[in-house]
Amino acid sequence: MMAMLSCSSLSCSSGPVKGEVFGKVTFKGQPVKEGTVTFLNTKDGGGAEAEIKSDGTYVVPSGVFVGEYDRVEIKPLMEMKDTDPGKTPPSKVEKPAPNIPAKYRMQGSTPLKATVKAGKNEINFEMTP
Repeated sequence: MMAMLSCSSLSCSSGPVKGEVFGKVTFKGQPVKEGTVTFLNTKDGGGAEAEIKSDGTYVVPSGVFVGEYDRVEIKPLMEMKDTDPGKTPPSKVEKPAPNIPAKYRMQGSTPLKATVKAGKNEINFEMTP
């Protein structure tokens, strides 16, 4: 019984370690007011996502596994839109977001990367045209 108490008081856990990840997304020095930040590890697999708040900040709610994220995408939010009224049902499309350049939206072209360590990680992203 004593061993169980000491283990739980030390926060023993099994499985990969996660880090707390938060930061700010800006374009030309101004906060991006909405969108998502997606961390992708294309070598080992895995990823995480967070929604960008109106002040440009984001927090990954469940944490991110420690490691190298060789692709970080910043995408506009999606919305339902009737693109062909009366002919096809509404579908999800990206909301207009002139402050998120196209190169940051796809894993094949985004230049953004991140390293996540155990503990707190403030990772800010400044996008340029």
